[in-house]
Amino acid sequence: MELACGQNGNPEHLATSGQRNEPHTAQSAADKQTDKATSDNGSVSDIDGTDMTKEATTRFEAIDKNIFVRVTNDASKHEESIPCHCRYNPDTDDRWQACGESSDCINRLVQMECNPLTCPCGSHCLNRRFQKHQYAKVRIVDAGRKGFGMQALEDLDTGSFVMEYMGEVVTATEFRKRARVYQSEGISHHYFMSIGNGKVIDATRKGCIARFINHSCGPNCVLQKWMVGGAIRMGIFTERPIKRGEEITFDYKFERMADSEPQPCYCGSPECKGIIGVVKERGTRLAASDEDIDADAADIDEEIADGAVTRHQRDDIRRRHAAVDDEEYGDTGYSDSDNSDAERGVAHIRRRKNGLTSPEQVLKFVQIMHRSSRQTRIIGILIGKLTETSDKRLLKSLISLQGLGILRAWLQDYAEDDVMMIKILQCIAHMPISTRNTIEESRLEEAVKPLCSDSDENVSSLANTLVERWSSLRRVFKIPKKSKKDSTPAAATPAAATP
Repeated sequence: MELACGQNGNPEHLATSGQRNEPHTAQSAADKQTDKATSDNGSVSDIDGTDMTKEATTRFEAIDKNIFVRVTNDASKHEESIPCHCRYNPDTDDRWQACGESSDCINRLVQMECNPLTCPCGSHCLNRRFQKHQYAKVRIVDAGRKGFGMQALEDLDTGSFVMEYMGEVVTATEFRKRARVYQSEGISHHYFMSIGNGKVIDATRKGCIARFINHSCGPNCVLQKWMVGGAIRMGIFTERPIKRGEEITFDYKFERMADSEPQPCYCGSPECKGIIGVVKERGTRLAASDEDIDADAADIDEEIADGAVTRHQRDDIRRRHAAVDDEEYGDTGYSDSDNSDAERGVAHIRRRKNGLTSPEQVLKFVQIMHRSSRQTRIIGILIGKLTETSDKRLLKSLISLQGLGILRAWLQDYAEDDVMMIKILQCIAHMPISTRNTIEESRLEEAVKPLCSDSDENVSSLANTLVERWSSLRRVFKIPKKSKKDSTPAAATPAAATP
């Protein structure tokens, strides 16, 4: 994967290249990676192509997890404190109900792996593929003009996890420095991948065999960002069924400046554009801070508007949205005029009215929320987008995806920052909360109540207003869903008394 750069060498997106590099020192981890990729595959004589895995892994130092180079791993408090709601009884339930692909696992839906210490399914949880290195069976082959390529050694269903893209995680500044060093050393093929939040994965010298996955204008895989243990991880997933022996590809989607030399594409697909990437025009230069904010806002808008969700994600979020219970999440009892302070509090980060407009956008938004821990500028933009969202049903859908739990975690992350706490409290005030159930399930009150005596008057005033509002909310009791395996009528359960 080669990086797409403008003339100034700034990263515009990512790029991987299956092209051959100059030989580099191989380490023992390379042999382990080779064994992992090709073990238990039986005979491969029926598949076209020559196995080049061992040779390919001599070109770099193989690693089995990302290496952070002078980069902080922004661990997120909310990742550990928001378990999914799955339930699994190994004696009666189907295996997939333990956070599987067809389950109702919220964490899987928002592309976050479960924490083994908090997941209700415990050791049976199926939503820990990154953690367990549950990769597809593949090998590296000679892909002609493209150099090396990755080949499937088994049939793969849609949504299958191929493997994680790993390397050294560096800052954007370090990336630019390395790009210049590689150029001076005559290393023409770089393996960089932007993961957001000012971080880039460099798999040039240290990485895994995922770096040999080639670009295609008609790919069979897609790159996804997942949250695992509070860190962003990049995974390659199939977006259609793949047959044994088929090459694994994805769209690099990198951008190049209009005055830069295009890179020819050799994917050979019917959709081939002839070159890799799209042209990005140079915009008018703004003040540094304004430019950064606008660039981040544009990236968020693009990801949300893209609507690139899997079929299962689309069906799941639409079902959840349709099932939003107006009785439970009904009218909050206060008018939009109550949010005038919230509107003013985020006015400086608004460039246009740009709230959420569909359930799919809500899902993408929550995914971004999960991976924005401690990213002050990004969180400010997200808060602005939430307060611009006027459709309360969409906000209720966000609540159903445990969005309030993330807001609570942000309050904890910014306990020493009065300005951020005010913005987050104003955002919470904008959410349509109408039952005690919602407050208790999200544990909002435990984070807000201590702020009632905060030394900052604005913080304490907002906190007191919220706690007082919540004190009058009713509690709703729900009838538990009957297990799909249980064919006998459920016994009547006496309703608990309201405290």
